[in-house]
Amino acid sequence: MHKVLIDTDPGTDDALAILMALNSPDLLIEGITTVGGNATLAQTTENALRLVDYAGGGRDVPIAVGADRPARGSFSYAYHVHGAEGLGVDLPATTLKTHRADAVDFIRDCASSNRRRLTIIALGPLTNVAAALDGRPDIAKAIAAIVVMGGAVQVRGNITPHAEFNIHEDPWSADAVLTSGVSVTLVGLDVTQRTSLHRSEGPPWIKGTSKSARLGNRILEGRFRERADVREYHLHDPLAVAATIEPDILTCRRAHVSVVKDGEERGRTVASYGDGPVNVAIGVDVERALEVVRTLISS
Repeated sequence: MHKVLIDTDPGTDDALAILMALNSPDLLIEGITTVGGNATLAQTTENALRLVDYAGGGRDVPIAVGADRPARGSFSYAYHVHGAEGLGVDLPATTLKTHRADAVDFIRDCASSNRRRLTIIALGPLTNVAAALDGRPDIAKAIAAIVVMGGAVQVRGNITPHAEFNIHEDPWSADAVLTSGVSVTLVGLDVTQRTSLHRSEGPPWIKGTSKSARLGNRILEGRFRERADVREYHLHDPLAVAATIEPDILTCRRAHVSVVKDGEERGRTVASYGDGPVNVAIGVDVERALEVVRTLISS
């Protein structure tokens, strides 16, 4: 069983990924940390609380509040992709409260108490993770691995021609994490855009009558309804969770990776292949990945 901490900005695909993780018998979720990105920090945090409560995680999954802005400037948000308040669907109100520690202290505490056994699954801008690593080489050494949903190495970006959204939102933090020396698997648009659910496949896209399946289908139906131009829904964050559980669904190349921080190419992920601490995903077993996603959401 993998001990994981999920750093996230829910976000519709984040929501699907969280449902997968909560349902997985192979993951033990030590906690969730929230960050702005797809929506404001207040909204992503509320979304995380409601998702965990709805799915039955309850008080077993602490949720700590993180950064409301990147290392410099502000987040641009992605309501045009994810809908109102970042989810586009209503969830029941919750009485769950956030953890007393902030995200940075929470990440550090989890890494220290699970030395070399904790994997961070980073599904949003890397602001929290970079801050937890900053000036703390002991924390970098304590983290077993980081699975990052982000980047566009050999393909076009989805927020600019050069950059994927998560990396573009905080390129300074992304560069700090990718050059930290921690073992990172970079699950970027090179593979996530090949892993999709198509409009014509549903509804329902997820079989079953579980609460998770019903919510997953509501999210997908809402996105296809509001985006008549979209023919497929890319499973960005769900693929990162699937790859944490079954790493061999990805084909990776080792590399040193850096991020362009300013200018027209802000957020571009640059890989120098050969060696290095970053496993850049360049291929994916799509059918296996889709099976993992569907099975876990339907549980």
